[in-house]
Amino acid sequence: MSTYRTLDPASFALKDWHPYMIGSVIPRPIAWVTTIDAQGRPNLAPFSYFNIFSSKPPIAVFSPSTSGRTGQPKDTHKNLLEVPECVIHIVPYALVPRMNITTGEYEHGINEIAKAGLETLPSEVVRPPRIAGTPVQMEARLRQILSLGDTPGAGQLMIVEIVRLHLAEEILDAKGLPDPRKMDVVARLGAFWYLRVRPENLFWMKQPRNPTEVLAWEELPQDLRESRILTAADIGHLLAYRPAHAELLVSAATPPNPDTLHRQMQAFLPHEPEKAWALYCQALGLPVSS
Repeated sequence: MSTYRTLDPASFALKDWHPYMIGSVIPRPIAWVTTIDAQGRPNLAPFSYFNIFSSKPPIAVFSPSTSGRTGQPKDTHKNLLEVPECVIHIVPYALVPRMNITTGEYEHGINEIAKAGLETLPSEVVRPPRIAGTPVQMEARLRQILSLGDTPGAGQLMIVEIVRLHLAEEILDAKGLPDPRKMDVVARLGAFWYLRVRPENLFWMKQPRNPTEVLAWEELPQDLRESRILTAADIGHLLAYRPAHAELLVSAATPPNPDTLHRQMQAFLPHEPEKAWALYCQALGLPVSS
């Protein structure tokens, strides 16, 4: 059982509290945002206080918090007040060094796109440009700014509606949907740590929408709960498919050679949990089908 250190945010100054916030909630996607000011000068900056919050309407929210160094609004915030449009990009690993250049707090009007040596593409319905070489580009219009305070470090939530979505052809699967195994993108962690999303670090797991499909944890036989072979993801696949006569599992005896059996079951996961369960039930002499 873990022991915990309990912290009171009110007892910390911003510089001491901020590392706990960004180090605790990980990974965070990075919104690499282009905007322009009233004079048409572009700005590019990354924000890891970011996510999507609605599909229809398609809403994204990111937060260029009030600067902890200067106490002033970020240029992205200022620009959206003047021209309420932006493009949000997802950062690919190949452009990480250039993204890093754009993290600096440059003087207003400085072109970070040029500083980072990036190429642009014209947007279709908004004025800020798109950044070439990014796998996902979302043209958006500002709907609302929700200020969470006026002190340094206070979030300024930019609530935007996506009006165009551009996806690089090379990241799409056979159905034309984004495939995370092809994207090679990065996420923000704590301190100066980042995460590269690679295929070998991903796992697939069915989400059971119907409660009748779910096997509860207490119904899972002990040998499976404590398996030295099956991973947490493997167990997730099994719990998402309720086998026939599941009520008999808890009272069943431990199968002989459980490690061997679990390894055989694992060969059917993630996509054929019913076959994995059939193998298990056969080993215990339980009915396989209803």
